[in-house]
Amino acid sequence: MTDASDVRVDETVVRQGDRPVEVDYVYTETWKNGNQKTYQIQVKRADYERLATSRNKSTALSFDDFTKVLKPFMMGKFASEDIPTAFRLLDADNSGTIDANELAAFMPIIVPNSSSHMLLHHIQKADKNNDYKLNLQEFTSLISQGIGRDMALGRS
Repeated sequence: MTDASDVRVDETVVRQGDRPVEVDYVYTETWKNGNQKTYQIQVKRADYERLATSRNKSTALSFDDFTKVLKPFMMGKFASEDIPTAFRLLDADNSGTIDANELAAFMPIIVPNSSSHMLLHHIQKADKNNDYKLNLQEFTSLISQGIGRDMALGRS
């Protein structure tokens, strides 16, 4: 998590008709001393589809579903109403939990160099029962703490 005293996030969705074709997230972190830093994460449909199909087409989310998962990851507590939908989409085996493999189907698109070790490290930050999986409550904690954003920004 960041030590910034204030984090602002803006989401822009570019559409062609009713289809999202690009999603942009801009973060502005402000510290108590007034220093600011801005980060941007941008995902385009064409880039996502190319990467998703080159990795594992059978486990890849559609871009529309990907954006439904991406929003709470990127916006954290500012998109809390979207967390249950994101959880359901990531829980590919309908087990009621998300494991590192299910998270791995999503993360390489926003964190190309993500590894199973890195994903487990972040899962453990919210995994209260130490089963290396996230139930909805643990997943909500992970998102609300901004860990998804930290993962996307390459923070440990």
